[in-house]
Amino acid sequence: MAAVQQPQTFFVTGSTDGIGKFTASKLAQAGHAVIIHGRNPKNVAAVAKEIGAADAFVADLSLMSEVRRLGTEVAAKYPKLDGLLNNCGTFDGDYTGKRVVTSEGNEHSLAVNVLAPFLLTSLLLASVRASGAGRILITSSISKGAADALDDLQCEQRWDMHRAYSLSKLADAMLVFELHDRYGDAPALVFNTMDPGTVNTKMLAAGWGMCGIPVSQATTSFKMLTDERWGAVSGEANGCGVAPQMRDPAARRALWERCVELTGAVYPYSRKSPMIITP
Repeated sequence: MAAVQQPQTFFVTGSTDGIGKFTASKLAQAGHAVIIHGRNPKNVAAVAKEIGAADAFVADLSLMSEVRRLGTEVAAKYPKLDGLLNNCGTFDGDYTGKRVVTSEGNEHSLAVNVLAPFLLTSLLLASVRASGAGRILITSSISKGAADALDDLQCEQRWDMHRAYSLSKLADAMLVFELHDRYGDAPALVFNTMDPGTVNTKMLAAGWGMCGIPVSQATTSFKMLTDERWGAVSGEANGCGVAPQMRDPAARRALWERCVELTGAVYPYSRKSPMIITP
């Protein structure tokens, strides 16, 4: 279907490189107001100028204190957002080749890939809901897995780069399905996940090697933010498959509660899933 025509406002995390930058650029070229994010101030400023971003924020999403600051600042400045793309991701212990634990005590891939989007979504949920046609996406992957580690989210018992990454992407998909179950109300508010595409990025090179496909082929994230079809459905996994744990309410809620404990995220009450954890 054709992309929406009226200008909208989108926030894309991890948008100074790879698929995030490409998606942000396409959104800006389509006439939308794009808010970008990165952790390096110089890179953020350069990309904002290059693509004509409407606004830009700097934050290290491996730290929940930084995520909370970012979410609070964006929510205060943008009480209405048409879409949030939780695109920021990491791999292989922040590309160090070893298990990295943040100063807050979280395994690095878990912090950036799972805890950050979970907390940020809680902080921006009201802004996206205010759109009346809001879309929230959390990137997953066809590489999601390591379900046996759901009771060891920090990968303390066994860590390797693929195990930690696969686990994080399974957790992301499970959380999207739980978000849909609690708050999904298409077309007013939708939650979906996807594999954004296997293309030449820093992450692909580090874990699997280059594939020869340019980033410009990764249009899934852009389409899911703008195409009418993706504004009418919620609780979908586009191109990454549906693992059994994604359809298991007990497993999803256990993961949700653990993420609340690790982030302090506060979500509104939902009759669909009334179990509320108060930090």
